Amino acid sequence: MINRLALTFSLVGLLLYGSAISASAVTAHHAPASRPSSQGHYCTARAEPAGSVTIPTVTCYSTFSASIRAATGGRVRLPASAKPGSVTPDELNAAATTVTPATVFVLSIDYKDINFGGATLTWTQSSGCGSFQASSMPSGWNDVVSSVVTRSGCANTLYKNINFGGTTFSIGRNSSAANVGSFNDQTSSEKWCTARPC
Repeated sequence: MINRLALTFSLVGLLLYGSAISASAVTAHHAPASRPSSQGHYCTARAEPAGSVTIPTVTCYSTFSASIRAATGGRVRLPASAKPGSVTPDELNAAATTVTPATVFVLSIDYKDINFGGATLTWTQSSGCGSFQASSMPSGWNDVVSSVVTRSGCANTLYKNINFGGTTFSIGRNSSAANVGSFNDQTSSEKWCTARPC
């Protein structure tokens, strides 16, 4: 009887210990991946049509060149060593001709650091610039943006609050802001349009 009781307590203890280990492993596995690290994650997200309340999902890559390749549907292939601030409009528009038109367009690139450095979030859409939005930043990108490049004929407006509330910072068509000044680490939603402010 004592042996059965001891065995029962041992089994219950092992089950509880195993459950605690599994729960902590799941937490440890998911928490760090949602936020760009200081070493940089190079991410892409699809902007939503105007009026959408869908929160864009983000996909991250180990190199900037891999993220740009994904963001352009494989059309643009930068050197593996390409740095986030090095991509040019000509490179982003490479191979987009009337014979092989682009099917994915880069609307803008958000950078975690000033001067186009650090982690990146490349925003895309399946058409050239129109009226697009992100009513809330994807996981890991709220209050992170420090510099921005706009492309594909787009202007871009950053909003301090979700759902386009609070103060704003606008960037012109096919332009850039190496430093968003006092708006640094303040972006919670964004809009893209053909003329600023969006």
